[in-house]
Formats: sequence, structure tokens, C-alpha cells
Amino acid sequence: MKVFERPGPVNTDEVIEILEDASLEVNYIVVASITGGSALKIAERIKNKRIICVTCPQGMYWEVNEMDKDLFAEIPELKEKRDEWIKKGLKRVPMNITEENMPKLKELNVEIVRGTIPLFGPTFSMRLHLQKITSIDIMAKTLELISPGTLVSMESVLMATDAGIIPEDELVLACAGTEMGLDTAWVLKSCASANLFHPSKGFRFVELLAKPGIALNPDINIEYLR
Repeated sequence: MKVFERPGPVNTDEVIEILEDASLEVNYIVVASITGGSALKIAERIKNKRIICVTCPQGMYWEVNEMDKDLFAEIPELKEKRDEWIKKGLKRVPMNITEENMPKLKELNVEIVRGTIPLFGPTFSMRLHLQKITSIDIMAKTLELISPGTLVSMESVLMATDAGIIPEDELVLACAGTEMGLDTAWVLKSCASANLFHPSKGFRFVELLAKPGIALNPDINIEYLR
């Protein structure tokens, strides 16, 4: 297992090398990639796997004026991206695959999944609009103690399985990061979200391939997302 000195997009290329060198006989790589950039890098490098890009659902944005603290103040690459958006006069940036990346992903036969995030969507609205914490929030924040990418890797595999792109009970490579880029990679056993806790065919964390040594986690209300 590779332990990175710090979290963030700086680790993206090394995560891809780890995935490329993985000796497991797996057929799928699931990439959590908001803009499609990380998925595109993997698809350009790794040709013998089926690549699935899991992006954000409709209605999610980075609120640039709220990005002066938390992860965007602590991780240099995220601060750099925020400063770039400020210079462009942007106040709200949609969390979508970019127009530039979309045709490139399609050309490389990358399948795209966009749907409700299992441990995030409705519970985020409850935290933000009703000021209510749920048991799902506790589960999500516990996984983030390993790394934010651990939580997102699991959610991405659930989403890809629910979408019918990955069969249940399949070993897959999954990767994600801390807000942007990649810093975490796992071998996971897939299942549909409805079977998450099934005693035999439920979801399983199989092998941790890479993670940041000390994770940086967003505040539970995540002020920079709306």
C-alpha cells in the first residue's frame, strides 16, 4: 500500500501508475471524476480495462466565494484552482464533466454514470436545510477518517452497479480523491446499494492500494457546495 505525504491532486499520476501496475485480474476501473479529467487520464494510459467515470448529479456547484477556508485553504492545488476561478470572475462553477472532456471520454469508450450519490444527496439537504444529522452522515464521516476518497470510491461503485454497468459481486479497482484529482485507490467488491449490508453478497472493502497518510476532511455542512 502506498501512503502519500499529503492529500490532493498532486498524487493523481502516481495513483494511475498504481492502478496500471495492479496485478489483480479485474475487468473494471471505477473513477470518481467530477470534470472527467482524471477518468480521461486513466483511459489514455490503461487500455485493457473497462473504465467507468462517475460524476456528480444535477444541481451541484462549487460556490467560489465560500472557498476561502476548509480544504481549499489547506491543499495548494485546490487553492490554486479557486484563485484561477476568482481571476476569471466566476462565482458559481457547475460540478459537471466539461464540454472539452465529454467527447474525448466518449471516443475512448469511457462509460459515464451520473445519479444520486448514495450517502450524500438527500442527507446533505437535510443537514443544510433542516439542520438534521442522520446515521448515514455518521457512516460517511467515519469512512472519511480513512480518506474522503475511501467514501467516494465506495459510493462510485454503488452508483455504477445500480446503473447496471457493473455486475454485483465483482472485484473492481476504484479510485477517488480529496475534492479534485486522485489520492486514494481500492480493490472493492461491488453490490447494488439496496444490498449494501447483505451478509453474503453485500459491499466489501477488499484491499487498500493507496491513500493520503493523514486525511483532510470537509466540514459536515460543506459550505462551498450548493
